Amino acid sequence: MSESAVDGQPVTEQEESKYTGQSMRRVEDYDILTGRVDYVHDIEPPDCLHMALARAPHAHAEIESIDTAAAEAHPNCELVLTATDIEEHYEPMPGRLGFSEWALANDRVRFAGEPIALVVASDRYAAEDAVDLIRADYTQLDPVTDVDSASTDEVLLHEDRGTNLADDDEFLFGDVEETFAQADHVIESDYSWGRISGVPLETAGTVAEYDSETDSFDIHCNLQLYTFNGDLVYDSLGYPEEKVRLHVPENIGGSYGTKISAGARYCALAGMASHQLDRPVKFVEDRIEYLQGGDAHSCERDYQVRLAVDDDGSIEGLDISFQDDLGAFPRYPLPQAMKPQSVLTTSYEIDTVRYAYELLLTNKVPQTAYRGFGVQQHTFALEMAIDEAARTVGMDPTAFRMQNLIPPEEMPYKLPSKNIYDSGDYPAALRRIEEIVDENERCEGGLLDPEIVEQKREEGKYRGTQPAVTLEPSAGVIDYATRFEASDEEIANRTRDDVAEFPEHLAANIDEDGSLVVSLATSSAGQGHQTVLTQLMADELDISPFDIDVNFLNSAEAPKDFGAAASRMGVMLSGAAIGLGDAVIDTLKQAAAEQWGCEPEDVRYESGRVERIDGDDQLSLSDLPATTDNDDHLATYDYTNPALQLEEYDEALIEQLPSYPATAYCADAPIVEVDIEDGTVDILKYYSLHDCGTVLNPEIVEGQVEGAIAHGIGGALLEEFAYDESGQPLAVSMFDYLLPSIENIPEIELEHRETPSPFTASGAKGAGEGGVISASAVIPTSVNAALEPLGVTVDSVPVTPDTLRSKLRDEE
Repeated sequence: MSESAVDGQPVTEQEESKYTGQSMRRVEDYDILTGRVDYVHDIEPPDCLHMALARAPHAHAEIESIDTAAAEAHPNCELVLTATDIEEHYEPMPGRLGFSEWALANDRVRFAGEPIALVVASDRYAAEDAVDLIRADYTQLDPVTDVDSASTDEVLLHEDRGTNLADDDEFLFGDVEETFAQADHVIESDYSWGRISGVPLETAGTVAEYDSETDSFDIHCNLQLYTFNGDLVYDSLGYPEEKVRLHVPENIGGSYGTKISAGARYCALAGMASHQLDRPVKFVEDRIEYLQGGDAHSCERDYQVRLAVDDDGSIEGLDISFQDDLGAFPRYPLPQAMKPQSVLTTSYEIDTVRYAYELLLTNKVPQTAYRGFGVQQHTFALEMAIDEAARTVGMDPTAFRMQNLIPPEEMPYKLPSKNIYDSGDYPAALRRIEEIVDENERCEGGLLDPEIVEQKREEGKYRGTQPAVTLEPSAGVIDYATRFEASDEEIANRTRDDVAEFPEHLAANIDEDGSLVVSLATSSAGQGHQTVLTQLMADELDISPFDIDVNFLNSAEAPKDFGAAASRMGVMLSGAAIGLGDAVIDTLKQAAAEQWGCEPEDVRYESGRVERIDGDDQLSLSDLPATTDNDDHLATYDYTNPALQLEEYDEALIEQLPSYPATAYCADAPIVEVDIEDGTVDILKYYSLHDCGTVLNPEIVEGQVEGAIAHGIGGALLEEFAYDESGQPLAVSMFDYLLPSIENIPEIELEHRETPSPFTASGAKGAGEGGVISASAVIPTSVNAALEPLGVTVDSVPVTPDTLRSKLRDEE
């Protein structure tokens, strides 16, 4: 049996595994591929009604009146509610930074697509027909559509606040002013990041059932982090947590962070409707609702970056600040502004840093989380600035990077922002990706063969690549998420005991057929949790994976848990599985000892059974239900985040700075071709060297990395939730919001390295976000490398044909 990291002592040696580390076929896939999986859309209780929403057509307007009489007269209409109705019986959704937000707009709408009324009818078609009968009168107000206009406060979204600035902060690490004053070069650059999102296959949905006999709710939904952010639902209903059970299906049709916020409003509204009617109420948003007003957009940032660089190419200081367009209300994803501090200088050794942000409100859809959670934006801005600095000092960009990378002998490496990189060899990764490109593409006949590159330029097509080493912070302690609500005095007076802990909870039972049933307190959105947990438990207990079933606890059964986000599940699930395996064995030994009248030390465990060392007595796992008195679970285990077990992280934890104890990394090199006639960018091939520590399942890791790269390609070249000057969304269908397809995704060649984390129980690190973080940065830097002969550089993403043609015209 392997040992977990306890009391700050990490695993140093592990026994060979039968299943963990192998590409075992995913146990989830058979049911998914054969249509046996129930998604929220498939849930239809008897006597179920359907909900539809009336939405505001304006970005910013006062609601003068809402006439629902015609809708109420519809023969199939059962209920119509407006803000006036819900204010009488329910509560506002829990706000951030002191903001109050009702599930239906009251008095004023602040983004196009904001719900103003709900209709419940016999079916969705009738509900939509009744919605069309609602008449609302508005007085339009000037919209605020970008951070520049928001910062003037000439038009306020929330007049009681007196400003559109939701929050701002500045962090100084070292003597920034002196460092920049003494530098040989100060390179200043501005960059912008467009508004994108995850756009999962399955939109947000819910089925709410109120039971008047128990005065409680059962709400089926596809919320991500449902045990963490359930307050968005039960606080809105005005009910205690134990009266509102959130049930999430075993499989969600994708999320990528978007369903952390998206869907909570729908759960609350469907719950209110069910409460009024004492019947089940169902709602699943359609694709247009998701794109236009589904609470599912993510970061939109303007960056200002300064680098202090000496003549020899050494980076002495970094000053990075940004303005983030939050949309109409601040939501849970506020920590996206803080998480980049976990990789503050990314892979580079920079001792002096200023990090600052302003979070501004505009008349757009409020932000939700998105894969990478703010890190890809930070990495993009820094890598673009690195290229600019290299050009300024006259160095090759790759050589400039190599000179400033953190050397492996400094691992574990403590950042100025107090987070610690656990392990890795960044220079070796950059050298290796350069070798791969040299061997495969800079050779005769390769994509970057100098003769072919020159020939293509004569045809108006420019090729290039610019590799970089980018980092993926994983398994974060989410306590820093509440820093936005804390005063300076509260932060200054914090102690280690004030740090909120969200351990990963697992429970085990024995089924009637003798199989081991393992329950986890998080949802799955395609990551393969059931498969990985099956592999881990099979190894820990030395039993067949076919004797293990994995299921999910609802919010009433599960403890307060954070769930699947922040690239944490590989680290946290493996640590919890190791601990649960030991707990199951201890329970089995104790039960046997009590039955046989001996001590547990006289009992040994082997391959799913225990036997008395000095006798012939035996018990198997299937015998346990008859020998234990535990009515709840055979065994449970809560795995504490590794950062909370190591004193080295105390400084960051106490100051509520992002603490991510396992840092994976990529060295990526996309080969791009830019057509200067039409402004298109083609990625001809994508090379990636990836290190996520101990690989728990190679096939799943490969899928995570390639899927994340696809997300990065979409964000770098295609996707954007654009708005016009009146605040109207321009991407309201899949014709407008361009997702990457097989035509945009090139051949991806992966090479894996394994540098086990010394801090985590299994040596694993995160693997779900590295690809999007890296691709978002190295694609635009590679575009600039391709266009270097023309002296053209891009400074924003997505790099669209219009953007490129404009840049090329400016250079003519």
